Amino acid sequence: MAGQDRVLSAARLVLRGFLYVNIAAAVMFAVAILVSFPLDGALTAQLTRKYGPAMDVGAIIWGLRLLAVAGIVSGVTLHQIFKALLAIVATVRAGDPFTAASAKRLHTIAWAMLVIQLLDLGLGGFTAWAMARHLEMPSWTPTFSGWIVVLMLFVLARVFQRGAEMRDDLAMTV
Repeated sequence: MAGQDRVLSAARLVLRGFLYVNIAAAVMFAVAILVSFPLDGALTAQLTRKYGPAMDVGAIIWGLRLLAVAGIVSGVTLHQIFKALLAIVATVRAGDPFTAASAKRLHTIAWAMLVIQLLDLGLGGFTAWAMARHLEMPSWTPTFSGWIVVLMLFVLARVFQRGAEMRDDLAMTV
């Protein structure tokens, strides 16, 4: 049991760290969007120098702002995941993980991971748009593993829900 306690303590510590870093990143995305408006002229000048006057620099700037909005949406989604995982870790530490609340949390995490996967597809679309304009952009490759995780989480949520129902049924018969 001591090994499990150390693992749960480490998980709680890591999740809290992720939670704070995620909040900081979302705030930085918001600041970047806000700062991009007063610095629009400087951004336009810099991008025009880099890509030439024929490039639609305004579209690039709006594309970058949209990418930052996606970063904020991702941050809000990750926040939900981290909070739900922290609550699940707390139920495991308390010795009662197979509850309807844990099943609901896993279901929330599954939906949040689906949002993350859809945002990733959006990033792929943005990357294709940027590459078509010959902008310097890291390449993007779709991931199959994320979709497996989404499916697995929906199944696990159902397993937890059914386990909680069975436990409640057993408690009523005893």
